[in-house]
Amino acid sequence: MLKKIAEKFKGDRKYFSIVFFILIILVVSGIVTENYIDKTKSDWSNLVVEKISKLENSIKKDYNFKQDDLLQKLSIVKKDLRSSLKPENETYKELLRSINNRSLENFSIEIFAPNGKLIAWNNRIALNPDGLFPLSFPLGEVYFLSNDIVTNLAIIDTAHIQSDDFYIALSTPIEELIKINNQFSKNISFTQNILEKYEIDAEIDYSPYSEKSKDGRKYSFELINNNGNKIGVVSFVKPSLNNSINIIRDYSTKIQSLLVLFALIFVGLGLMSDFKKIHSYLFRFILLIVYLVILRVLIFAFGFPSNFISGPLSNPAYFSSPFAWGFVKSPIEFFTTIFFVLIISIQFFRYTKNHLLDNERKTHKKYFIAAVLGLSVIIFLLIRGISATIRSIVFDSTIRYFKEPNLIPDFPSIAMNLNMLLFTFAAVLLILGFLNIILSFIDFRKVSLKHFLLLVVLNYLVSFIAYYISNDPLLTPIMLFMILLFLHLLYYQVIVRVQNSIYNYLIVLLVSSVISISLLNLFNTKLEKESLKTTSWEINRTDSNLLSFMLDETIRSVKNDKNILSQFGERFSNYDAIAFKLWAKSPMQRESLNSGIQFYNNKKQIIGKYLIGIQPDNSIFNNISKDDEIIVVPVFDKQENVIDYYSAVIEIRERGILRGYVAAFVDFNIKSIGAFNYPTFLESNLSVFNKVVDVKQLKIFQFKDGVLNNVYGDIYPSRDQIKQILNTEVDSLFNESWLKINFNSEKYEAYLLKSEEDDSEILTVVAIQESAFSWDLFKFFKIFIIHSLFIIIAYLIIILLCVRKISLTFKAKLLLSFLFISIIPVVVLAVYNANLVTERGKEEILNELSQRADYIEKNLTAQLSKFNNRDLITASQNASDELGMSFALYLSTDQIYNSNDIYNKIGLMHSKLNPKAYYFLNYLKYQEFITSEKVNNYQYDSYFRFIRIKDKDYILSVNDAFNKIRVTISTNEINVVIFGIYSFAVIIIIIISTIFANQISQPIQRLTKATDAVSKGDLNVTIEHNERGELKDLLDGFNQMTSELKKNQAEIAEMEREAAWKEMAKQVAHEIKNPLTPMKLALQQLIISYKDKSKDFDKLFEKVSTTVLNQIENLNHIASEFSHFAKMPSLKIEEVDLLNVLNDTVNMFMHEKINIIVSTDLKNAAIDADVGQLRRMFINLIRNSIQADASVINLEIYVKENKFILTIKDNGKGIPALQKEKIFEENFTTKKHGMGLGLSLAKRFMTNISGEITLKESSSEGSTFGLIFPAKKNYLTNEQTYT
Repeated sequence: MLKKIAEKFKGDRKYFSIVFFILIILVVSGIVTENYIDKTKSDWSNLVVEKISKLENSIKKDYNFKQDDLLQKLSIVKKDLRSSLKPENETYKELLRSINNRSLENFSIEIFAPNGKLIAWNNRIALNPDGLFPLSFPLGEVYFLSNDIVTNLAIIDTAHIQSDDFYIALSTPIEELIKINNQFSKNISFTQNILEKYEIDAEIDYSPYSEKSKDGRKYSFELINNNGNKIGVVSFVKPSLNNSINIIRDYSTKIQSLLVLFALIFVGLGLMSDFKKIHSYLFRFILLIVYLVILRVLIFAFGFPSNFISGPLSNPAYFSSPFAWGFVKSPIEFFTTIFFVLIISIQFFRYTKNHLLDNERKTHKKYFIAAVLGLSVIIFLLIRGISATIRSIVFDSTIRYFKEPNLIPDFPSIAMNLNMLLFTFAAVLLILGFLNIILSFIDFRKVSLKHFLLLVVLNYLVSFIAYYISNDPLLTPIMLFMILLFLHLLYYQVIVRVQNSIYNYLIVLLVSSVISISLLNLFNTKLEKESLKTTSWEINRTDSNLLSFMLDETIRSVKNDKNILSQFGERFSNYDAIAFKLWAKSPMQRESLNSGIQFYNNKKQIIGKYLIGIQPDNSIFNNISKDDEIIVVPVFDKQENVIDYYSAVIEIRERGILRGYVAAFVDFNIKSIGAFNYPTFLESNLSVFNKVVDVKQLKIFQFKDGVLNNVYGDIYPSRDQIKQILNTEVDSLFNESWLKINFNSEKYEAYLLKSEEDDSEILTVVAIQESAFSWDLFKFFKIFIIHSLFIIIAYLIIILLCVRKISLTFKAKLLLSFLFISIIPVVVLAVYNANLVTERGKEEILNELSQRADYIEKNLTAQLSKFNNRDLITASQNASDELGMSFALYLSTDQIYNSNDIYNKIGLMHSKLNPKAYYFLNYLKYQEFITSEKVNNYQYDSYFRFIRIKDKDYILSVNDAFNKIRVTISTNEINVVIFGIYSFAVIIIIIISTIFANQISQPIQRLTKATDAVSKGDLNVTIEHNERGELKDLLDGFNQMTSELKKNQAEIAEMEREAAWKEMAKQVAHEIKNPLTPMKLALQQLIISYKDKSKDFDKLFEKVSTTVLNQIENLNHIASEFSHFAKMPSLKIEEVDLLNVLNDTVNMFMHEKINIIVSTDLKNAAIDADVGQLRRMFINLIRNSIQADASVINLEIYVKENKFILTIKDNGKGIPALQKEKIFEENFTTKKHGMGLGLSLAKRFMTNISGEITLKESSSEGSTFGLIFPAKKNYLTNEQTYT
C-alpha cells in the first residue's frame, strides 16, 4: 500500500504535493491561531498566573546560578587559604600568589586577619579595607554590596585555621550603575540581561529592606540568599492580554510567511522538469530571473530574514544603504539580495559559456566590432556598479575596516566582508558572461591572439571614454586600468586557457577578492579625506549655541532626576560619584569635551565634583537658573579676555528650602579635541571627531586674520608652510581647498576651510599623513586573510559536493613541500620579530616610566630638603603640578597620595597597593616592578619602585593611564609593518613556489597521462618536450619505449600470425588428408565396377556417393573451423555508458596541445559494447585528428530514432579526395608510419555491435566522422523518451 502511494508521488508530483500540504497547513494555522487566541482570552486569568510563575522561576534560576558560582569560588579560596597558611609558611606570600590567579580575576577577594586587618587581596577591591567591622550581613550569607557606581553580589565568611578565624570577603559585580560610551565599558547588568532574555521591563531593588511594588500593573517577588533570607526584590510589568495576543499573531504571521515562501520554492522545484524542456536557453534564463525577482520581493515583503533574526546582522546601524528600495537595509538583507544576484550571475555565466561559446552555431563576424563597443559600455557600468556598492559599504556603514590595527575583526565586519566578496564575485561573473557574448560573434574555437587583443584594446578604449564623460565615475583612472587588466587576464585563464573546470570559480573568487579589497582601500581613503572636511566643519560649528545646548540638556537631566534631591539630604552621600554619574551620561562626555559637574552646599562650598580639562571659579553664581529657564553664561579668561568656558547653575530646593547648587561646565578648544585631557578609559567612541580616523593622528592649524592662532598636534608649521597655506586659493562657492604639505619629509593631505567669525577671517586647516606602503600592505592583507578563509571554505565545499574526495597530485605535494619549507621559517621569523618588538616596546615604556619616577623622586627630595616644614602630601601635589605628571605614593600597602585621587573617591580605582607589586617588592625584594592593571576592560602599565624620603621607605607608582607616554614607534605600528611586509613575502613565496612546482611537475603530469594512454592501448602517444637533464632522459626513454613497444607489437603479431598459419596448415593438411583417402579408394572401386559392368553398380554408386558426400561434409566442417580460428578474438559485450567512456578517453589527452570539446544534453547513454574495444576506437579516432594537425576536436552526442549519434569533427588538414573511399580498407593508411588497421578495426567493431561509422565530410579545413550506436532498449523505455 505504501509503495503504491509512494509511486504516485514520484518525480515532480512530490513537490506539488508538498505545496498542497503547505496550503492546507496555512489554512489550518489560521484557524488554530484564532482558536488559540479565543482560548487565551477565556483562560487569561490562569494563563497570566502561569506566565508570571514561569518568569519568576526563570529569573530566580539565573540569580541562583550567580549565587552558586560565588559560593563555589568561596570554597576554592578557603581551600587555598588553608593550604597557604600552614605552620611552615611564616608569611602570607603563598596566599597572595594563590588568590591572584586568572580563574578568579572577575571576583574581588579580600582576606582579613582575626583582628580585621587586610592581609591579602587581588586586583579588584569591593569592600572597604577598613570597613569589615561591623559586619553588614551575617557571616556565610550572600548579600548585595552596593556603592555609587556598582552593586556586587558578595559574601563574608570565616576559615578556622590554627585556632584563629580568618575572614574572607568575596564579591562579583552584578549591576553597573555607570555606563561609559566606549569599548572599555563592561556593561554588566542583571536587569538588562532579564530584559533581553525574557523581553520584560524589570526593576531590581538590591536591598534587604526593599518592599514589593504596590503598583497593580507590576508583579514583585523576593530574591532569597543561600540562608533563606531576603536580600532584594524584583519587580516587572505583568503580561497583558493585548500584548500576548499581538505576540501570538506575530508568531503566526511569521510561520505563515515562511510557509508561503517554502510553497513558492517548491513550486519552482516542481516546474523544474518543464523548465528544462524549454528549448530556448535565453527564454529559460529570463524565466529564471523573473522567478528569482518575484521570490526576493516576496521574501522582502514578508520581512524575512530581518524580522526572524535579531542581533548585529539585522541591525541597520552597521549597514543600511538607500539604494534598491530597502532591499539592502541591513547586513542580512544585503546578503539575501546578493544570494539571488549570485544565482543569476552563475546561470548567466554558464549560459553564455555552454550555449554561446561551446556549441556550434552560426557566427556573425561582421558584428564583432559593434558587439565589443556596445557590450564594453555594459562592462564599464558593471565595474562602476561594483565601485558604487563598495563605496556604499564604506560610506553607509558604521564599520571601520582599517581604523584599528586589529587582525581579528568583529562579527559584523566579517559578515560585511563576505557580502562584499560575494557581490564582487557575482559582478565579475556577469562581466565574464558579457565577454563570452562578445567572442560568440566569432568562432571561439578559432579565436586568434589578434581577436583577443582587439577585444582588450576596444574594451579599454570604450571604458575610458565612458569614464571621462561620466559625471561621477567613482574610480581613479589607474584603478579602472588595473581592474580591466585583472578581468582580461582572468578571462584568458578561465575561458581561453583552462576550460570546463569547477576550480575556475575559485580563481574568479580570488580575483574578486583583490578587486574588492583594492576598491575598499580606495573608498576608505576617500572617507578619511571626507573626515578631514567633517572635522573642519565641526570645529567651526562648535559655537556658543551648541555648547549652550549641551549644558541645557545636562542641567535639565539633573533637575528631572528625583534621586538628586534625596541624595542632597543624606549625610554620607558620595557627591563625587554622583557628579561623575551625571557627567558620564551627558552629551559633554559623548563628545569628549573639556567639561565637568560640581555640587555645592547652600553656602556655595564645593561638596563634590568631577572635572576634566577645566577649572571653574565662583564667578558662576552671578547667573543662577531659576524655574524652567536654564541660563548659560560664558566665563572669560581675565588675562587674555577670551571665553574660557561656559557654565550653567541651578538651585536644589526641598519644600522651598535651599539645599545646594549643581553647576555644569563645558569648553571647546582646538588644543583639547580628541579627548586630549581624557584618560583613555573615559574617551567616548561616539564623538563626531573620532568616527572615521583617530583624531590623534590629525594635525590642525587655525588662523585668525592671517595669524596662526591655535595648533593641535605635535607639529608647528614653518614660515614657508604657513605662507603656502595662506596663499592657497579657495573655491569661491564653498570657501574650501585641498593641498599637500610636507612636514619633516613626510607627506600630509590637508583640507582648508575659510569662514567668518565676529568680522574676522578664520582659516582652519586639518591634515593627515598619507599612509605608508607598509600600512597599505597591512590593510590589504588584513582583509585578504578573511577572504582567503572564505575561499578555502568554498574549496572544501566544492570537494565535498563535486570531487567528493581529496587526492593530492604530485604537483600539489611538491607545492605544499615548497610552501612548508619556505613559509615556516618566515612565520617563525615574523613571530620572533613581533615578540622582540613587543619586548622592546615594554622596555621603552619601562624606561619612560622609570625616567618619570626619577624626576618625581628628585623633585620630592629637593622640595623636602629645601623646605623642612613642608609635608610629603603638599610636596607631592607641587611635584605633580610642576612636572605635569601623575603618580601615587604608598606607605607599606596604603596609598597616602594620588594625583588622580578623584577616581578612588568615585570608586573606579582603589587605594590599596597592587597585589602583584606588593608580592614582588615585599616578598621577592625587587627594587622596581612593572605590571598591567585594569580599569573596566582598559589595560594599562604601572611602574612601582622603592624610594627613600626622610629615612622612610615609600613605594612610588607611575602609570601610562594618566601619563601620556610617547614611544618612538608603537608596538601596533611595528606589528602593522611586520604583518604587511611578511604577508607580502608569503605571497611572493607562494607565487614563486607555484611556478617552480609547475615547472617540475608538468613533465611528470604529461608522462603520467601518456602512461595511462599506453595502458589503455594507445601506442601512438609521444611526448614533445624541450627538457634537459634527467627529465630529458626520462621523457626520451618513454618515447623510445612506446616506439619499441609499437614495433615489437607489430613484429610479435606478425610472428604469431605466421606461426599460427604454419600450425594451421599442418592441421588442415592432416585433417583434409584423412577424408581424401577413403574418397579416393571409393571412387577407384566405383570406376573399376563401372568398367566391369558390374550388376551391383547401382548399389555401389549409391554407397560411394554417400561416402563421398559424408567426407565432403567433413571437409566443410574443417573449413568452418579454420575460418572461425582465423577471426578476431570474440567481443565481451556488456552494458556500457557511452558518455563515461568518451569522457574518460578525452581526459587522457588533457595535456596534449589540443582543445577537445564534448557537447551533449544527455546525462548518460547506455549501449551494449566491448568497453576495451570502444575505448581503443575513440583513442584511434582522436589520435588520427591530432596527427592531422588539428587544434580543436568537437565531439557531439545526441539521440535520434532510438540511436545515439556521435559526431567527431576536427579542424585538421583533412583526407585527400582520392583516398576517401579506401580509408576503411585493411592495410590502407595516409600516414608515413601507419599500419592501416585503425579505421578498418573501427569499422569491423561498429559492424559487430550493429553500429555504423562513416566519413561525413573532409576538406582542407578538417574532417567529420559520424558514428551510430544502437541504444539499449530498456534504457530507452525506463530512463528517457526521445523523439
